[in-house]
Amino acid sequence: MTYILELQPARSPVYRYGLSQPVQTLRFRSAALAPDADWQAADVWLAATFRLALTPVAVDPLWTAGEQCVAQWAWRVLQLAAQLQRLARIPVFTPGVITRLLPAVADGWQVEAAIAHVAYFPAADVTRCYEAAAIVLSGYLANPGHFAASEVLYRQLEATLIGPLCRHNPTDDTTLSLLAAAAAAKLPWQHLGQGCYQIGWGGHARRLQQGGLATDSMLGIQVSGNKVLTRRWLASAGMPVPKQRLLATEADAVLAWREMATPLVFKPASGEGGQGVSVGVADETAARLAFRLAAAVAGEVIVERQVAGDTHHLQVVDGELLFVMRRRPAALVADGRHDLAHCLAAENRRRQEEMLWWRLPPLPQDQVATACLARQGHDWHSIPPAGTPLFLRDIPSNIDGAQDEDVTRLVHPDNIALACRAARRLGLAMAGVDIISPDIRRPWHENGAVINEVNHAPQLGAGTLYRRYLPAMLRQLWPVGGRIPVEVYIGAAAALATARQRQAAWAAQGVSCFICSDEFCLDAHGQPLAMTGDADHRLQALLLEPRVQAVLLVSTGHWLAAGLPLDRISRLEVVAETPSDQAPVDAGQWLALLQAYLPPAEEE
Repeated sequence: MTYILELQPARSPVYRYGLSQPVQTLRFRSAALAPDADWQAADVWLAATFRLALTPVAVDPLWTAGEQCVAQWAWRVLQLAAQLQRLARIPVFTPGVITRLLPAVADGWQVEAAIAHVAYFPAADVTRCYEAAAIVLSGYLANPGHFAASEVLYRQLEATLIGPLCRHNPTDDTTLSLLAAAAAAKLPWQHLGQGCYQIGWGGHARRLQQGGLATDSMLGIQVSGNKVLTRRWLASAGMPVPKQRLLATEADAVLAWREMATPLVFKPASGEGGQGVSVGVADETAARLAFRLAAAVAGEVIVERQVAGDTHHLQVVDGELLFVMRRRPAALVADGRHDLAHCLAAENRRRQEEMLWWRLPPLPQDQVATACLARQGHDWHSIPPAGTPLFLRDIPSNIDGAQDEDVTRLVHPDNIALACRAARRLGLAMAGVDIISPDIRRPWHENGAVINEVNHAPQLGAGTLYRRYLPAMLRQLWPVGGRIPVEVYIGAAAALATARQRQAAWAAQGVSCFICSDEFCLDAHGQPLAMTGDADHRLQALLLEPRVQAVLLVSTGHWLAAGLPLDRISRLEVVAETPSDQAPVDAGQWLALLQAYLPPAEEE
């Protein structure tokens, strides 16, 4: 039996061992392990089942065969547990490092590891992920055949671990994707609680929650969630929107059908993902049904005349276009050799083989899909030419799936300007503007295009092409990498004097530079800054402060022995005391420790 012994979060965020996240100590024990375990087969299984790109364990040449065996097992537990946390939307992007191996009192070994610590996530949630990883890996090693059916394992993990953790975790998939991209780009970040994160330090930081930025207008976010209000705000600013009517009853729907030119679109007044939307409504029976479908999603229903064209999602970030995706309904692509029923079954088998939490929804084979095929001149026995897309729905939706096509290079500048105007109108730094246009290459004012809706945050779901633009999004939002200079001066009075001179040099360059010492803080004017907490808490507080553009850390070095509350510093200097011209006591020890926080030469 494998179980967790102890999880010890650090008193405050501390970065050690060259890891990119703050660390906490995990102690757990293994059962007795077979010395002939097939680690290569285990790696193949972990890669296939959990999409893990496993890295080799750092083996100490002095370890015994037993120690090497338990290290192999523990390292895989750490990597699998990190993946399970990510699936539960806990932002862990490093598996950690094994720090010590000790024989257990009974059978097995005791392992000590430094693992990532994400503030405000319950320790019980974290330990559950490591317990699950240890049990799964030990079970596989004991009986590989029992784990041949990955779907059973997926469902068990979803029911007992991933699902319950996700249900009370306010971090959404979009924010997790942005944090993963930030970690890959070496941008510093931290959790502020309730799914709110800060990426960057001081004056270069930005905060986000649910994929939206703190600079987004709260009123604009609320307005964008209501299609009627959004239309009114945009129309009042001279932007093209579809003519709409708000319906309260089914009788209103029938009246609208009689008075408005068909075909019509019925949709909920609020909501997203295409739920409850009906298009091509052209008779009374269809109008009644469409109203009931939309009303089941939201109390109020909108009807509007259907506009010709496809939906184009224009993602605006800080007033500039990032990308444009043409959204088409869920489609089946013919292979030119088999009928469509066979192609659909093959595609759904392929999707089923993906890890449960990354799966696209299965393509439908129902009456709606059959009718869509018929309108395209095909049925399930047809064998169209290879590469032919056959749409199985009338509209793209998050429920039934959608087919995205990157048309960023084709969009007309007037359409870009329109999307940016819409984002400004709602006060949104991050806005997805959906334009229905028959040809996005032509200006909106020439072909009857309209703004269908505005979403306040990108939806970076599984399978979306949006993810390819994450690095560009980070460069747009954090153009200088999100970091401010943090310099460390080791010493006493002479170090403080040197820091004050450095602060004056920064001030001459127009940089708002603060000093944090063992005992106090000084603001950008060299005046005392009243703050609570010890030195590491005060340093963290400065990194959260928007007006701070540089920090000088002055210390005699002793409190630094546990590590710094940040992953990187930009400068390190040991200042000799005067007049004896002697370095501080233990200066060599602090210097060796802190040099690991300096950036590699190639990044300077």
